[in-house]
Amino acid sequence: MVKKAMTKQVSQTQKGFTLIELMITIGILGILAAVAGPNLTKYTRRAKTSEAIINLKRLFDGSNSYFIRSQDMTGRDGSIIQPQFPGVGIAFGPAPGRNACCGQPADKCVPADSPGSPYPGAWNNSPWQDLGFAINRAHYYWYEYDTQGIGSNAAFTARAMGDLNCNLAFSLFERVGGIRPGTMEVLGGGGVFSSNPLE
Repeated sequence: MVKKAMTKQVSQTQKGFTLIELMITIGILGILAAVAGPNLTKYTRRAKTSEAIINLKRLFDGSNSYFIRSQDMTGRDGSIIQPQFPGVGIAFGPAPGRNACCGQPADKCVPADSPGSPYPGAWNNSPWQDLGFAINRAHYYWYEYDTQGIGSNAAFTARAMGDLNCNLAFSLFERVGGIRPGTMEVLGGGGVFSSNPLE
């Protein structure tokens, strides 16, 4: 008898969630998802921009090395060549190509040296070879390199451009460099200029 009474008492004290409590919980989760979703996308895109900044640093370092090496370069006839950045007076197209990554798997450019790449050998010509620059894994951005002037008038602009959400609104990252007259030291902005960085 005592056992029956205890069982009845235990079953009366056990409770579940009411329908209202479940609806409130689902409503709160819905609000959190609505607020967090766009921010998650934004933070994911922001993480992808680190590729552009790292590669612009590589291009700056390659430009500095090339300029130092060019101070000892001569022409075929033995004439002295003024120190310069690679590709003075040459117009380079973007590598691997303008807006080349959209439409690739996961909207990333496949490595140029991978089988079936739509742009094989994209990094095998000037200025990329001179700068010691190539990207051997999937990436989000395409790169441009412009240079002008020689000697103390030498300057360059390295660019990374992308379309992270493939909506034809492009992001731009730039790093510039030039020469300090007298010391012939390569100078460059400590930071990277950016426009529409999350596009």
